[in-house]
Amino acid sequence: MKKKVKLITDPEVIKLMLEDTRRQILRLLRNREMTISQLSEILGKTPQTIYHHIEKLKEAGLVEVKRTEMKGNLVEKYYGRTADVFYINLYLGDEELRYLARSRLKTKLDVFKALGYEFDEEELLNIMDRLLEKEHSYTAKISAEIEEKEEALKEFSNEDIIHAIDWLTMAELGRDEEAVELLRKLGEILKKE
Repeated sequence: MKKKVKLITDPEVIKLMLEDTRRQILRLLRNREMTISQLSEILGKTPQTIYHHIEKLKEAGLVEVKRTEMKGNLVEKYYGRTADVFYINLYLGDEELRYLARSRLKTKLDVFKALGYEFDEEELLNIMDRLLEKEHSYTAKISAEIEEKEEALKEFSNEDIIHAIDWLTMAELGRDEEAVELLRKLGEILKKE
């Protein structure tokens, strides 16, 4: 049975998920089950390439065969995700993931500059990095709780659950004195005079 939320804590599985083709496959499988042929056609990749990526995703517990159909003499397998939402934490102590998290933040700094904000890059990057680390930590904790209580949440939509996780994470951050101070500093820095 497909779960609503699945928390991914294994750094190797997270790295596997972040590879571009696998990310696209997971995105496509979010809304419907698909065959390797369908994925191959949409992504413009050979069926062998798609099969390789599907096998990696299956080994990691991210996709599974949902059903099979006979097409002439061939059996077509339809693949789907094992969860509607995967939550990952880039702040697990793995240096490669940590580097990736900071690199993504650096792109945000470029956006801020393009909008006319002026700031000390290293100071802002460190504030944002620490806030994101805290946010990921709380989101992971709440996602684990959601996973445990999934049966009680079956009547709610995925969107409602995702928003609930976001709000619960904000509530945790609001009780965290360091996070509140970091948000205050962020507000001071990203203010146009």
